[in-house]
Amino acid sequence: MKIQDYTKEMVDEKSFIDMAHTLLEEKGTTMNLYDIIDEFKALGHYEDDEHLEKRIVQFYTDLNTDGRFLNVGENNWGLRDWYSVDDIEEKIAPTIQKFDILDEEDEEDKNLKLLGEEEEEAEDEERSEADAEDDEEDLDDPQEEDEVGEEDIVIDEDDDELEETEEMFEDAADFNDEPDEE
Repeated sequence: MKIQDYTKEMVDEKSFIDMAHTLLEEKGTTMNLYDIIDEFKALGHYEDDEHLEKRIVQFYTDLNTDGRFLNVGENNWGLRDWYSVDDIEEKIAPTIQKFDILDEEDEEDKNLKLLGEEEEEAEDEERSEADAEDDEEDLDDPQEEDEVGEEDIVIDEDDDELEETEEMFEDAADFNDEPDEE
């Protein structure tokens, strides 16, 4: 039975993952995840509701774990049966990044960029430009900084607080003294 012939009741009873397999077999080509979901919404006459959202979440999980399907990039899905082992390696391999181990000779090469260095250099350059702009602004609008002399510093001492603090220290010193042995 073709997927277009499914009734609403059939769509409600059948899992989205099985319907996706049927749909992709009929189409014979990869489909975007959202296009697949839109097909299911139209077949089941679904409105956006909580039950549909739960089914979509389960469908996405199943799609990633079911060995019959293959993500071929940019959220496009196909059937694994369509591809040879070499094709699958080509589809999946670009997502794996390989890193070479540098030796001493490589580390001395000034033309060699390490992973992330370009970003750091760009950030450093932006900071340098921002600092240069700040320096220019300072030259354009020099502001005299007020110097603070000793005569400008005022220390407000509260004599009562000072006496209480001194007494606390004297009491603490007395407390810490060892008793005299007779």
